[in-house]
Amino acid sequence: MNFIYKIMGVDKKPDDKYKYIWFTMGTACFALATLVMTIVISRLLGETQAGMFSVGLSIAQWLVTIAYFEIRTFQVTDVRNEYSFKYYLTLRILMCIITFLASIVYVVFNNYDIQKVIIILLVCLYKISDSIADTFEGEFQKEDRIDISGKSEFYRVFFSILVLVIAVAVSKNLILSLIIMNVVAYGMIVLLDISIAVKRVSVRMTGDMKRLWELVKMCIPLAVSTFLSTYIINSSKLSVDRVLGDEAQLYYTAVFMPNMVINLFSGIIFKPMQTAMAVNYYEKKYKNFWHIISKMILIITGFTFVCEVGAYILGIPVLSWLYGVNLKEYKLTLLLLLLCGGVNAINIIFYYVLAIMRKQKYMTILYIIVCLVSFLIMDTMTGRMGLMGASLGYLILVSLLAALLLVYIIIQTRRNTKNE
Repeated sequence: MNFIYKIMGVDKKPDDKYKYIWFTMGTACFALATLVMTIVISRLLGETQAGMFSVGLSIAQWLVTIAYFEIRTFQVTDVRNEYSFKYYLTLRILMCIITFLASIVYVVFNNYDIQKVIIILLVCLYKISDSIADTFEGEFQKEDRIDISGKSEFYRVFFSILVLVIAVAVSKNLILSLIIMNVVAYGMIVLLDISIAVKRVSVRMTGDMKRLWELVKMCIPLAVSTFLSTYIINSSKLSVDRVLGDEAQLYYTAVFMPNMVINLFSGIIFKPMQTAMAVNYYEKKYKNFWHIISKMILIITGFTFVCEVGAYILGIPVLSWLYGVNLKEYKLTLLLLLLCGGVNAINIIFYYVLAIMRKQKYMTILYIIVCLVSFLIMDTMTGRMGLMGASLGYLILVSLLAALLLVYIIIQTRRNTKNE
């Protein structure tokens, strides 16, 4: 155990630079994992298997928002320590169980063949492991040890993906490889997260249902909004799956994947700032609060522009080489999807602003509106225009959401100003 403590630097007193480097490495590894998995499976197992995996990943990323339940967002901004760790852990375990049951219902309802069912459930199980680890990493972040959070995330994801790559290369069996990856992922949680957390907090469940229900009520609006947001993000992929099939899904996943670069970059910026933003807001340092937000929006805008230029010049040749497919006709689709990624990153900033303000209740209504629009337009646009229609539909959805969130923030800010 001392060996683990030494690797994780538990007893160190790191400076901010050291903390940020490790947090960035963990976030980067997590964000790139999807890209690596999809490319490896596409290269070694072919388009059909890769298409199934891509669908499974989209479904898992959507359903696992139930497991996340936005517990960490509330946890790391709980600067007044309203709830102890046992409440966050208990709620997380309960939501993980519900998530897996929901994934079973989803695959049964969609009448997939048995191979696709097993792949989807195994991918969901892996994403649930991310959620469990997130509870411990959130506690480390709250203690201002984002270096431990980053190391935990980096080692867990790195070794899980490494094992998957080796297993796929050796066995050429996707289901067996996913099983092995899950075993490693859950083992790393025990080794890296639980072993450290037990020395810092009480790692146990609680039977205080009244207090737990209070936490549930605080998290529900955030969780529902995130669940709907993830559906919005994946709605174009799910539409491609319904309308165009597994092989088209691989092509769309390939040009969709560069979004992960923007998500990676935005995550590196956002996550370390959550607690600081909350402290500034509750200490009524509003000038600092809005300065942080404005700076993040400007950085995301500039980074999105750089990505667009890079994708215009090198995007299609690089992606075609990585995935082993010809993507020449999808250049405009790629550029549109990158723009969607930039707008969505700004939406995440708006989301955090409202979460810190504790104005999440009515925010959910805005996400419901956009989801209803997605039901109306996505399949029609995908059916008529193919992958281009899917990307245009996605752009309409994230742009509408950005407009609605911005208006709501302006209204709430004016109300707060009047009340003070």
